[in-house]
Parts: sequence; C-alpha cells; structure tokens
Amino acid sequence: MNRTWILLAALSVVFWNPGSVQAAPQIGDPPPPLQIKEWVKGKPVDLARDSGKKIHLVEFWATWCPPCKASVPLLSELQTKYKNDLVIIGVTDVDDRGNTQSAIRRFVKKQGSKMSYTVAIDDSGKTFDAYFDKAAPVGIPHAYLVDRDRKIVWQGSPLDPALMEVIPAVIDGTYDLKAAKLEAEVYRRLDALSFSLQMGQWGIVWDGLIDILKLDPANDAAFNALKDIYSLELRNTRTFRKWARSHIDAHRGNALAMERLASALLAIGDLSARTPDLVLEAAQAAHEASKGRDASVIAVYAGALYQIGDLEGAISQQRDAIALASADERKTLEGVLEYYELCKKLRETVR
Repeated sequence: MNRTWILLAALSVVFWNPGSVQAAPQIGDPPPPLQIKEWVKGKPVDLARDSGKKIHLVEFWATWCPPCKASVPLLSELQTKYKNDLVIIGVTDVDDRGNTQSAIRRFVKKQGSKMSYTVAIDDSGKTFDAYFDKAAPVGIPHAYLVDRDRKIVWQGSPLDPALMEVIPAVIDGTYDLKAAKLEAEVYRRLDALSFSLQMGQWGIVWDGLIDILKLDPANDAAFNALKDIYSLELRNTRTFRKWARSHIDAHRGNALAMERLASALLAIGDLSARTPDLVLEAAQAAHEASKGRDASVIAVYAGALYQIGDLEGAISQQRDAIALASADERKTLEGVLEYYELCKKLRETVR
C-alpha cells in the first residue's frame, strides 16, 4: 500500500481513550461547554459568552504525553502572535498515569512564561467526554478551533502545520468552512475504512473509496488506494476500467481530479495492470481544463505521452512544464526531461 493509505490506517493507534458514549462534535457544530474543575492559569473562559469577541482553540493534553509537551512552545507562539483575536485553552484531566492535580500545577509552574496561554483541569472528564467519541478515539494533543460564530471550523493535532494557515484565515474571514466540512467528512470516511483495510476486506474498501470520490472527485488518497487495491489485490481490470472511464466522463472539466487520476494510473508498477489509454485520456482532459497553464498538469501529460512511446511529445510537453514551473519544481522536472531525452537518444541508436 502507498504511504498515504498506510498513514490513514495507522490512525487507529490510540493515545487517549476518553470513555464517552456520545458522538464527537464535527466541523460546523457548536463546541460543547468547558466544564472545568480548576483554572490553573489564565481567566475562566465561557465559549458561548466569549465566542463573538475572539476565536478559541481548545486543546487537550496531559503531562505524560511527549507530543503534548512539544506543542507547548508552538501554542505559546500562536497565543502571543494572535493575542488580540485568539484565546487558547489547554484542557487536561486527572488520570492514573501520573497526570495528577499537583503534577499539572508543577508542570505549568515550571513552564512559566513558556506556557503563555490558559490552562485548565477538567471536571472529572466531563469536557473530554463531550468532545471525544469512544467509538472513534483519537490521540492527544488534539485541538478544536472555534470561530466567532461559535462553530468548530478545524480539528486536529496542534502540531499540524495546517493550523498555522487556518488561524489567520479564520481571523480575517477568508476560511472556507464548506470545504473544511467536506474535507473532514472525507477524512472520517477514510479513517472508518481502516478496519476493513486491515482485515483485507477489499470489496468494502473499494466501495467506500468510490463513495469518497463521489464526494471529493480529486481526493489523492482515495485515488492511490484504489490503484493499489486494483493492481495488488483485486486485479479486476474490467471493473477498474469501467470505474475510471466513468470518473473521467463525469469530471472531465476538473483539472485537479483528472491530474490526480492520471498520476495514480501512471504509478501502477505492474505492466500487466497498466491502462495507458485511460492515463492519456485523463491527462489530456486535465491539460485542456487547465488551458496549458499548470506545470504539474503538463508534466503528467508528458508522462502519459512517454508511457505510450511518444518521446517527442513527452519531451516537448516536459519543456513546457519546466518553463512554467517554480524554482523548487524545476530541478525535478529537468531531471525527468533528461531521462526522456536519453531514452530518445538510445532509441535512435538502436534504429
């Protein structure tokens, strides 16, 4: 399986099991109230009362959790940087792993100004129970970002680099909540397929991935997982070809969807499982939809031409891709161009 899909399967590893029986709040939902036994640092926060004034990041952590400790300086940096618009609340609960009230107080005192945000001790796990779902436990640290309209707009590890981009977008009102809800639903469905994946229930996983691509026609993880299941497990060429063609027909004008489909098909390692005609059709559709202005799309189109033996076309398109590429992309694209040119030279030598 590709690394993306392996990573998704690994999400079942649990660092914290809060023991709730209710569904966790989702993107777009209002946040449950904070039920706090002790405010260790900072002023008490009432999300319902204060949400119109500032955005809030509710982070769950523990003193025994190494990633939680690693997130402290990052959260402090964010709190300092966005102090006029953001309130961060680190919520922890007393447990039998050494996260006692005295241990929490000592930890916060030792951090001093390095932990420059609000810290609170949960009231017998009530806040954890409200935010987490026992049926789908997640690891800590885990945070929920709440906007001024009192809606959860993002959740995940505070160590996720995406948070650095999400916070300013939420503050200035440019954050796309609709897209975030779609992404969260896709992620939830991918995570739900982890068990079936581990059990080798390929048919269930296959159907689930196709349903995900109906929601998000350009989902890279789903494309690559489908490609791997087809080429490594099911080997049902007729079914795969039928699905791929229907996806091309339905989303021909979506350049990103076509590029990612073509890229996934290009990556099939087994020659007997390859579908060069579908690769070319998807790549051409991506090229047309992007009007020849996207270096990545053009490079995929070049790869499709190379796969069918059109070296002249591949070289021409790769040069176009290099001309449009950023400095970071150019070196890789130039290396591929050198490979295409070498192949052409060798072919002429053989002739």
